[in-house]
Amino acid sequence: MILETLPVVQQLSSRDKRRLAEELWNAADAEDAEVMDEAAVLQLLDRRLADHEASPEALAAWEEVKARVFAGREK
Repeated sequence: MILETLPVVQQLSSRDKRRLAEELWNAADAEDAEVMDEAAVLQLLDRRLADHEASPEALAAWEEVKARVFAGREK
């Protein structure tokens, strides 16, 4: 457990531990947002649309995908 390796954190009050957890959570969210910014998302969507337009037959309908995923699971 990470907490066991951080004695200074163990000494914090419950309130300060919650504040630290919130700050860590927000920092992680900020890092995640940097990984996939809006421009990157739009580029990815453009590539996927171009792929689909180039070969629409390569895609399967949702019903087909769902049937393959759940095949054999229904008992």
